[in-house]
Amino acid sequence: MKQPEGYEEKGKEELVCRLKRSIYGLKQSPRCWNYTLDSQLKKMGFVQSNSDPCLYISITGEPFIIAVYVDDILLAGRSTKWITEVKDELRSQFNVKDMGPVEYFLGVKVQDLDKGMVWMAQTS
Repeated sequence: MKQPEGYEEKGKEELVCRLKRSIYGLKQSPRCWNYTLDSQLKKMGFVQSNSDPCLYISITGEPFIIAVYVDDILLAGRSTKWITEVKDELRSQFNVKDMGPVEYFLGVKVQDLDKGMVWMAQTS
C-alpha cells in the first residue's frame, strides 16, 4: 500500500506500508476473509464438505449445516437452541446481521414445509 498523503518521509517516498490486516477492496481481501471464516468454523467444530467447499457440517451432535457464499451464511439445523448458539459464537467474532428465518438465499426462494421438508424454487 502506498504511504498515505501527509505521512511520507523526505527521501523515502518510494517506501510502502505493510498491512497487518486485510482492507476491503484489495484483491487479496476475499481470500483473507475466507481463511478467517474457515478457521473460525473449524474451531467451532465444523468440517468442510469434500463435495462442496462452501458447506460446513457438524460431525458431533445433531445434524447441522452451514452454507457459505462470500459473506452470506445460511444456518440449517433442527435445534433452535443450537442455531442460536452458533449465531452467538459468530457474533462474538464478526459483525453479523441476522436476517431471521430464510425466505431467499442467493436468489432461491426457500419455504419450510411440515415434517422437516424444505421447498426451494428459482424463477426464470
